[in-house]
Amino acid sequence: MRSKLLLMAMKGFGRQPWWLLHLESSIIASVMSTIGGYRKKVVLANLERVFGNKKASELIKGFYKNFCDITVESMKLFTVSDKSLLNRVEYSSKGLQLMNRLYDDNRIVILAGGHMASWEMYAMTFSQKIKFDTMALYKKLSDPIIDEEMRNSRERLGLKMVEISECKNWMEMYMASIEKSPLIVGFGFDQSPPKADKSWWTKFLGVETAVYFGVEKWAKDYNAAVVYGAVKRVGRGRYIVDFRLVKEHVLDCEKGEVLDRCLGELEREIREAPTDWLWSHKRWKHSRPEGMIVQERRFECKLDS
Repeated sequence: MRSKLLLMAMKGFGRQPWWLLHLESSIIASVMSTIGGYRKKVVLANLERVFGNKKASELIKGFYKNFCDITVESMKLFTVSDKSLLNRVEYSSKGLQLMNRLYDDNRIVILAGGHMASWEMYAMTFSQKIKFDTMALYKKLSDPIIDEEMRNSRERLGLKMVEISECKNWMEMYMASIEKSPLIVGFGFDQSPPKADKSWWTKFLGVETAVYFGVEKWAKDYNAAVVYGAVKRVGRGRYIVDFRLVKEHVLDCEKGEVLDRCLGELEREIREAPTDWLWSHKRWKHSRPEGMIVQERRFECKLDS
């Protein structure tokens, strides 16, 4: 009953017009940044780790503006019309040309990305802009009612969402299909992995970091091209997506190169819009296990000093 009431409340809130949602978002963000907001200690600690104390205090207001915007927009996605949603997310012509070429080459594509700006609006719409079948990995929510409603909402324009524990079986069935079409598999790779001793350790944003290796492993397992999806806010509730080629042929890459290049693309996004990343993640909760090597970066995109 509690879950159903929460869903009704979120859907009711999301039925408000975009302008009113963003007005309410601004008010909430102002309160959060000055009095106390969601995971404020975590947000500040992460910002200070990367930017230092002075700049962190300048950035936190922008973070909460982004955070509140994507939160109210996420609630809007349950009831927004397909037309309204598609009108709010543009795709660069150069990026679409890249995707069309890879489709014509009958490639599997690993689409990497981070939690930048409204990754949800991007994830929902990109299957309408390209020819590929589209699948994205996700972690199931603890509440089954909300999980099912969220998945149905996010899949309605063609994206197939597959829970992480089921993704290998899903992929094996896809590969065994006789009439399979070119496929894109979407990865969000910027959260903290569950096991420090099973992670790839390197520097990210200048900080020693444990990183998921799945993007590179999947690319090599399926000889897939790797593309990065960069999301940029161009207005309140309006975004543009650019697909950037990371590596077309991965089998001859040294171990870690694909992941290194993806991290560089994410660093580039954060450098251009530092408040649009989800700094509320406990990104650096792990300590490096004794004897674990920190891998050198070759494709680092350093933040402006």
